Amino acid sequence: MPAPKLPQRLRPRSLRGSWDRARLKRVFTQNLSLKVLSLFLAMTIWGFVAPQRRGESTEIKFLSPLVLKNIPPKMEITSDLVQSVSVLLRVPRSLAKTINPNLFQVVIDLRNQLPGSFEYQLSQKNVTYNNEPPPNGLEVLQISPQQFTLSLEQLAEKTVPINPRLVGEVDKGLAIDSVKVIPPEVNVAGPRSVIDQLKGISTRPLDIDGLNSDVEMLVQLEPPSQQVRLLSADGQIYRAEIKVSYSPQRVLLRDIPVIFENAEYAYRASNTSLNAHLEGPQSVVASLNNRNVFAVIDLSQYPPGDYRGLSPKVVVPDKVKVLEQWPI
Repeated sequence: MPAPKLPQRLRPRSLRGSWDRARLKRVFTQNLSLKVLSLFLAMTIWGFVAPQRRGESTEIKFLSPLVLKNIPPKMEITSDLVQSVSVLLRVPRSLAKTINPNLFQVVIDLRNQLPGSFEYQLSQKNVTYNNEPPPNGLEVLQISPQQFTLSLEQLAEKTVPINPRLVGEVDKGLAIDSVKVIPPEVNVAGPRSVIDQLKGISTRPLDIDGLNSDVEMLVQLEPPSQQVRLLSADGQIYRAEIKVSYSPQRVLLRDIPVIFENAEYAYRASNTSLNAHLEGPQSVVASLNNRNVFAVIDLSQYPPGDYRGLSPKVVVPDKVKVLEQWPI
């Protein structure tokens, strides 16, 4: 008995006439050569793109310290060098997030280097990462600056005097009498060309402004350059002893009165005044006159009699001295 036919609306879509096998075959076989060419081009492009995506890289630029190591004993770098250089790296993306630029250094190894000046060219071999060669896959694209002039010189030592450096002015009428640094010398070290020409080391400025008496103060030494190093013993203290004296000024006083003390007997003097040349600090001498300066004779030392050639004692302030007086 033949199977009953399903109504048109109940037939499966795959059985409908628009999707029969013949039509489906034509979809794949129509313009076959063009479709094969398109598939080939797609596969070729993918062959180039996929490896590049797997090996994608990025560039990193940073400043890295310039490090000099293995400087020969008793040698020193005398040329001016930069503290850091600029480094440009190409880094695989797989490493980019794990790389720490702070761990990079640009190192110059001076092992067995002889004294003198020479040109040094930086390259990838000078770059280290955490004191080791950089990880595989890192490529140094640029180092700037790339070339340096290095000067290596022998070290020398020497003992030189310490020179005090004063600033300011002492009180009016006074002057610096002497300045003594204790200890007076210091040992220094540095490049031979510098040390051979060094005559002494200065102190940092010592302030004497308004100074009116002797003083002692601690001092610090000031090397002339960074190439000169002090070889003082640990804890060494330097001090300066500063002594002041008056700047002498002379004055002539006339008619200085003579006072006779301790007179037990009647007396008569040929002179009751005298003249004197005085010398002392300007501030003191300027105030002297015959009203505040006098001369004295103590009569208790002389019994009755006739005395000639006596010299009265002129009474003056401290730091003032009598250079000459007359008459006697």
